[in-house]
Amino acid sequence: MEWEYSTEPQVLTWTVKAIDKSILGGGLPAIIPGFLMFVGGMYGLFKNDMEIFLMFFLPMLFMVFLFVKIGMEKTVFVYRATEERLEICQWQGIPDLVFTFLKVFPFIIVGIILMALISNPALSIAALAGPALVGILLASVGGDSNYKAIYKRFRQHDFTWDNLDRALLDPQKGLLGLSVSSPNNVIHDDQINFDNPDDHRYLKRIYFRKDQEAAVLELFRNKMPAGATLVERNYKYDFAG
Repeated sequence: MEWEYSTEPQVLTWTVKAIDKSILGGGLPAIIPGFLMFVGGMYGLFKNDMEIFLMFFLPMLFMVFLFVKIGMEKTVFVYRATEERLEICQWQGIPDLVFTFLKVFPFIIVGIILMALISNPALSIAALAGPALVGILLASVGGDSNYKAIYKRFRQHDFTWDNLDRALLDPQKGLLGLSVSSPNNVIHDDQINFDNPDDHRYLKRIYFRKDQEAAVLELFRNKMPAGATLVERNYKYDFAG
């Protein structure tokens, strides 16, 4: 990781992990096939056929694992403050083991299907279609060389202190919601109402741990322009949006 403004003297740096994304959206690749596996498993249980139940239940457990490790994985934030700006590097802290599983698990599913056919040749193609589709899906995803880069989502950005207009502090959630002037803003700073939770999505989130709070708040109070304001509010974070 290289800082773009490494020549500027560092004032403060801190690292924190936080959930900074839609859990529902991030876990969607696991939710849909996981739900199909659940339905198939319940069908086998209803029919009192343990082979069908296990054939769907085992892949479903893996979908749950993927949802936890991808959909709910925290983002790593590294902040570096200088006299002029705040630089931010961030990426998803998904273990490489997850991507290895994505490549290996389709073969496990094939083994489960073959064992089911050997033990019960009367199983229909329809009963095997669900696990087979999950295997094909995971094989296509795990074999994509860009998949890991997409889910890691490394980003690097910054803003200068003089572009900081207002800040919303939520000490309970450990974050600052910043209104930063930029030509790319969706709405103008004057249109953002801190008392309206729906407007909080337009703010730039800066995270900190409890042990980092004092140093981070002192930094922002010292670096914010004279006309900028910092108010304490309850920040609304839509985890399912």
